[in-house]
Amino acid sequence: MRATSKEYAAALFSLARETRSEKETLEELRFIESVFEGAPEYAAFLAAPAIPRVERLGSLRQAFEGTLSEFTMSFLSLMCEQGCAGLLSESVEEYERLYNESAGLARAEVVSAVELTGDQRRRLTAKLENLSGRRLNIRWRIDSGLLGGVTVDIEGLRIDGSLRTKLKNVRKVIGE
Repeated sequence: MRATSKEYAAALFSLARETRSEKETLEELRFIESVFEGAPEYAAFLAAPAIPRVERLGSLRQAFEGTLSEFTMSFLSLMCEQGCAGLLSESVEEYERLYNESAGLARAEVVSAVELTGDQRRRLTAKLENLSGRRLNIRWRIDSGLLGGVTVDIEGLRIDGSLRTKLKNVRKVIGE
């Protein structure tokens, strides 16, 4: 991770902490990150030094103004102004690390084949927190390539309950 990403994330976290909006800011950062993941050409546009700054900043305002808090909007604008929009994912990762550390949470990622309901998320969260012995800050993702089931990563511990892995294991048993 680059020092620049850490500096931007630390500055934003400090501002969010002053206003007690750390969690809301993290949610906004995740929202921005999901927009960029869903539209990589937009992220590339914002990071392109050949595009005039005014045009990139205008596009940001048009896309996010009124949706994001003042701090998050300023953070995103500053990254774009300084030609660091390509470091957003690294900055979000560092912000999330700072948030988890301050809140005593472990970072987890749950990837499922389909969107989980609120009840399924609550039950899975409770089971995972019981298993890990820690409160979790979970990032939920969907990967239709899983076919079914879920995979879970909790700070280096991987639990693979995906149908894809179960089928691979059956093939190994049959093939032996």
